[in-house]
Amino acid sequence: MLAIVVIVFITEVLIMYALGYMGFEHGINFILLDGILLALICAPPIYWLVLSPIRNEYIKRLRGEGDDEDLSRMAITDALTRIMNRRGITVGLLDAMAQAERYRTPLTVAMADIDLLKEINASYGRGAGDRVLKDVAGVMADALRMPDKLGRYGGEEFLIVLPHTGLVQGKKIVERIRNSVSKWDFDVGSKKIRLTISIGVTHYKTGEDLEQLMSHASKALQEAKQGGRNRVVASKKR
Repeated sequence: MLAIVVIVFITEVLIMYALGYMGFEHGINFILLDGILLALICAPPIYWLVLSPIRNEYIKRLRGEGDDEDLSRMAITDALTRIMNRRGITVGLLDAMAQAERYRTPLTVAMADIDLLKEINASYGRGAGDRVLKDVAGVMADALRMPDKLGRYGGEEFLIVLPHTGLVQGKKIVERIRNSVSKWDFDVGSKKIRLTISIGVTHYKTGEDLEQLMSHASKALQEAKQGGRNRVVASKKR
């Protein structure tokens, strides 16, 4: 702060002296008083608006602060689709299970799979398949509510976590997702195509562990695929 005051003061004094040579003469007392007043007025805003943020950022970088947050976010984010990866969505599901268990609230989980993605890769190239994966993730995310979670579970599979949602309502939500995807025009480079997804949906039952819950979702997904694809199947859990 003191350095800024000195710099502004000296600058103003030099300007006033320069103006004196140009015919705008002022007494030495006026020049010094003007320099002091301007320095005191300008120094605080310059410090807090410019130098203080720069200084704080520099200190954070020296201490390595902020890097851990970035690394943690990267560790749970799928590089292609920019949604959560398998690790991230699994952690999110475990947290939702713990909340459902503790507060006795409903929880619905769905597993979605892009139909015939291998054929898209074979026909239009792997790059087209990657664009499809990214766009499908975007369409699905747009169809979800604020507390819902979406992650790429693997390959062309996605996991959807619907907290505070019963099976009936959850099935309606994932049906909306399936319908949104089926109506979207996906760019594969040379043209736009339509594609579909199959979804298996289940609900959390008190006392279930992660493996049991995922098994029910996976079985429901397989039923949807075997039943002709482009459909939603709910698990027959008692």
